[in-house]
Amino acid sequence: MKNIRKRASLYLAAVALAGVPLVAAPNLAAAQDTALSPTRFNPPPCDFSDTFYEDNGLIPSQVIGRFGSARRTGPPAIPGHPVNWVADGHCSDHDPDRRDFRILATTGGFPDDGSGAPNQFISILGFLTSQTAFETSYNRTVGGSTIAISNSQNPRGIAMQDIVSNFEAYGLVKQRLPNGTFATNPCAADIASPLAPPTPCFQLNTVNTVFTPNLRQDWRFASNRNAMDGSDNNCISTDPTVCPNGVSDSPYGYFCDDLLGMWIITYVWFTVDPANPGPVCGPIFQALIAKNGASLDGTPIIKTADETNNQIEANGCGAEGKLAVNGTDGGAIWLVCPAIPDPRNGAIARDAFLDQVRLPSGAPQNPQMTANFVGLQTTGEFPGNGNGT
Repeated sequence: MKNIRKRASLYLAAVALAGVPLVAAPNLAAAQDTALSPTRFNPPPCDFSDTFYEDNGLIPSQVIGRFGSARRTGPPAIPGHPVNWVADGHCSDHDPDRRDFRILATTGGFPDDGSGAPNQFISILGFLTSQTAFETSYNRTVGGSTIAISNSQNPRGIAMQDIVSNFEAYGLVKQRLPNGTFATNPCAADIASPLAPPTPCFQLNTVNTVFTPNLRQDWRFASNRNAMDGSDNNCISTDPTVCPNGVSDSPYGYFCDDLLGMWIITYVWFTVDPANPGPVCGPIFQALIAKNGASLDGTPIIKTADETNNQIEANGCGAEGKLAVNGTDGGAIWLVCPAIPDPRNGAIARDAFLDQVRLPSGAPQNPQMTANFVGLQTTGEFPGNGNGT
């Protein structure tokens, strides 16, 4: 009981320190001792070592804006939290596959499990803008084993590009242009939707377009595609009674195969102006806004695959697409952005901050996400029912 009261008092104190209930997580420490303890046993996120990038098929020098080497200041840093990462010698102590730069910028989002719960927390370590970032040939001997990549494929005969492209991060970039016009298509002609005119258009031609200040709402991530629970539909037995449709070793499992925690960005946009949505899209927009709220563009906030696929896109109200993997579109194609497997018990350090979409007033667009982050940061647990929903 004492422990529960202590956690509750810490959480309430953190909310009070925010000034406005659930508006901002507190800056509890200028420097964080991240040594593990019986109550804080999940280490906070750090960047991967160069060797771990290479072992998993990625050329580290081609990770754009890599935390630990770049983007120490600027977005997603916010007032009161001026840096996105700090040097921390505990990183490699906790995990030899990490280098000693701990990530403070903790990006919030929605898991792709249909719940719409704002309980997914990740670290955007960097961006890839071309498939040339993937190793085509690599060889390293470790003990008596060899880590090898030949013709872009690992010993399983699978290219890392193919593995990570099964995991989608849904980027929802602002479509409202500075002059107030609502752009109904991206300027990248190869992914523009035929449902709307090509102009006016919104840009996706730099990695900056997916920085949080340029998003209309928070991300959605497909981390639930997990081989361990069977949700990826894998079946790798040659026994026809076990796998009647034959062996299937894709679309892989996020926490099993995608060891760098990478995602391919699926950009989602609306193909009608919310000011004039028409008789089909208008009622859909109204219902979703009543349920989820409005984005910074005045369009509905989308939290689930059902809302995206079956309500918006199936009715001609929106579209989605991915940038050309050869890099000709110029923008972010993949994120190196590992999800925190268990954000409880120390994984959200006391000097970390929440990277989330904010209203013009500075208040969070999703206060429940803020509440989850504050609870995890101050008590090591989700508040309320304990699962962030």
